[in-house]
Amino acid sequence: MTIADIERLEDFTLFVFLHMAFVDGSIHPTEKDTILEKMMELFPGAENADQLVRMETAYSKIGSERAEKMILEGLKNYKQIPSAQKTGIYAALFDIINANGKVDSEETQTLRALKSWLLPA
Repeated sequence: MTIADIERLEDFTLFVFLHMAFVDGSIHPTEKDTILEKMMELFPGAENADQLVRMETAYSKIGSERAEKMILEGLKNYKQIPSAQKTGIYAALFDIINANGKVDSEETQTLRALKSWLLPA
């Protein structure tokens, strides 16, 4: 999988959400539930559950270090999305890292890095 394989904003967003959930080393079931909930809010009508399974499988094969590089590459493709949508994605990221009841420093660091793309300074 490469960033070129992620063509739609909803796929990229799901990839970012999975990265946020996995950045602490594992994904908690409540994080998965939150990802699905937030994807349904942001992209109604998408086949999010099936896509989550496929994207999670692909993500586990590439690992978090490569995923982070792919996200940084992909951010360049999605600079022009509406600010309201960016704010929704940021809020969802915050909810995802809080879903399992604990936030570690890696999650905070990743959220901070994505904040510069999602929210205006």
